Amino acid sequence: MMNRSFQFIGDKTLFILSIMATLLGLIFIFDAGYARSIQAGHGTIPREFKMQVLFTIISVLCYFGTVKTNFRIWKALTIPIFILGIISLLLVETPFLGKEMNGARRWLGIGGFMIQPAEFMKFAVVLYLAKMFSFKHNTPKVTRKPKNWGETLDFHIIPSIKILFPLIIVLLTAYIIEREPDLGTSAVVIATSFSLLILSPISLKTLGKVILIGMLGVGFLVSLEPYRIQRILQHTNRWQPEVMDNLGYQTIQSEAGMASGGIIGVGIGAGRAKHMLPAATTDFILATIAEEFGLIGAWITIGILAWITFRLTNLAKHLNDKQAKLTLYGIAAWIAIQTTVNIMMANGTLPAIGIPIPFISSGGSSLLAIWIAIGICQSAINSDPILKAVVNTKKENKNEDRHYRWGHRRTRLSRS
Repeated sequence: MMNRSFQFIGDKTLFILSIMATLLGLIFIFDAGYARSIQAGHGTIPREFKMQVLFTIISVLCYFGTVKTNFRIWKALTIPIFILGIISLLLVETPFLGKEMNGARRWLGIGGFMIQPAEFMKFAVVLYLAKMFSFKHNTPKVTRKPKNWGETLDFHIIPSIKILFPLIIVLLTAYIIEREPDLGTSAVVIATSFSLLILSPISLKTLGKVILIGMLGVGFLVSLEPYRIQRILQHTNRWQPEVMDNLGYQTIQSEAGMASGGIIGVGIGAGRAKHMLPAATTDFILATIAEEFGLIGAWITIGILAWITFRLTNLAKHLNDKQAKLTLYGIAAWIAIQTTVNIMMANGTLPAIGIPIPFISSGGSSLLAIWIAIGICQSAINSDPILKAVVNTKKENKNEDRHYRWGHRRTRLSRS
């Protein structure tokens, strides 16, 4: 009976933490959006909240279907999923399926239903790189200096290309995402890819070169749009009168809201940041959390996300399958990177670059993608007999210990 329960849910701690984060997100989305919804004449229940509830139901249902799918199937579908993701990114540019909002063309839509393919590319990239980096590359070890161009090609250039080719493909994918334009998602994809590269079979020297190339690539992507450079240069001067109401507006409103929250916050519903911020329920939802629930509320929110990250990395250590191990590490890196960047954006450390906080910010595609990713991780855990045995043994030991303590307590009470 315990094994069936384990296969249905996976690691219960990871599942419960994901549910907690999602429910907190629903509370905060309602709180951050209801005032503007009333002002716009849409009633007391914000549209973002309604959509998030709908996508929460869809996401959890997809999660259970994902968990029940054997990880061998996910391994076999890795390349098709990645190719389908690239096709969906290209379809965004088509006039019959692509939808444009606020000057950005990031969505596929039929009728009133829209999804953002770039969000699903985050776990597609993790699956793809985990598969590619799990292969053993039989690179010949050559200590002497190559005598001619042929040896240089055979022993150095070709082996390096074999290892780095998947990363080149991912960088091209990130470029497609950036052109939507969506620099934030593109940056998350690149950063997550490099975190997986650290665990791949390459030398530190090659890793250093790749990181340098990656930094230059990010610099190039930033330079493609003049307003990005201007935003970065003006970020340190965001409190100047000529910048406050322009490029620095969202950041300073977020900073002011977070600072006014103090330790325990100004109280639920009493915040002002949500009245001022255009992205109050998405990229800057942490401003309302910190303002109304204080430092304690922000720490609880961040703590749950950190716990999810550490849980994934801890479970990954026990996995024997290399692709499964890298998949869990990659999903953990994605959540950690995106959360960290969102926090730094909300508190003014970084300029606004449009990155939501996982589970918490409104956005159906983001929520669905993260739940599918967690489901794939649970599928990997279920498919590992050793890890499943370890988790079940811990549960059994806990139950036995609880029954022993309860029985011992009843014996003492009966004697007294």
